[in-house]
Amino acid sequence: MNPLLTSAPGAQRRPEALNWPHLLMLLALPPYAWLCARWAWPAELSLALGTLLGLGWLMAWERLRPGRADWQASAADMRRDASSLGLASLTDLAFSLLITTSALIVQQQELSWRGAQGAALRSFWQALPWPVALLLVIALGEFLPYWLHRWAHAWPSLWRWHAVHHWPTAVNASNSVLVHPFNVLWNKLGRLLPAVFLAVPAELMLWAALFIQMQELAAHANVAGSLRGLRGLLGGAELHRWHHSVVLDEAGNFGTVLPWWDWVFGSLVWPQAAGPAAVGWAEGAPRPSRLGWSALILGAVPRPAQPAAAEDQDD
Repeated sequence: MNPLLTSAPGAQRRPEALNWPHLLMLLALPPYAWLCARWAWPAELSLALGTLLGLGWLMAWERLRPGRADWQASAADMRRDASSLGLASLTDLAFSLLITTSALIVQQQELSWRGAQGAALRSFWQALPWPVALLLVIALGEFLPYWLHRWAHAWPSLWRWHAVHHWPTAVNASNSVLVHPFNVLWNKLGRLLPAVFLAVPAELMLWAALFIQMQELAAHANVAGSLRGLRGLLGGAELHRWHHSVVLDEAGNFGTVLPWWDWVFGSLVWPQAAGPAAVGWAEGAPRPSRLGWSALILGAVPRPAQPAAAEDQDD
């Protein structure tokens, strides 16, 4: 994967204005998390309300300061994306209930390893400075989703479900939630398993989950502006919209939340333009004209295998 791209034909120049709606949303997370803890809200409620507030904030700024006028979400787009969000939320709720039941069973059995290893791991997290612990939880939580994302572009069996997210020919906050329920599940499992096995404290998990959710929304937002020197650390829409490019050589940046694992594994695309000329499925892939309920439930039509592109991504 080429780590440096020159300006793509037809793409806009990178805007110089600061993308402060993204930064302000991140700055609002600590007081929001503090209020959730003070009012003793359940984690599910805190995440759900945070998601809706973040989505509303970014969609409002997409109208006020759009990055590209042709990427604005229509009323039909928003109805489709709301349907997808509803399906994903129901799946997430069912999965959360399953996880809670499983946790109660494990707790009742009083497995011996939880006593010794759990105490050592809790001591480890308590000994770390809070910012360091939070960054570590986020990095560990994004490792498996990063690789699952890469595999979803390389393996047709996974692409069938992930293709739903790449169907739109625009990238915006609305279609950030256009994700198949199976895709939601494997991302949640990828983030949850390390936290469970490493006995990450619940408060740390909530802070990390809030940050991850806001970053996923901001990475798709069609808001004008640049994170400038922070984009190498935070990623954001400047980097992630290249992942949606129809040109496979440009479609790196598999770390939606942060670009850290892209740096490590050589899949970072560092563009000189504001975005690709076109986004969606790969050039030449058979693409349905509309995305109906059948695709939202049964998955989209798989694209033809492209072994050369997959090999390039693994280099």
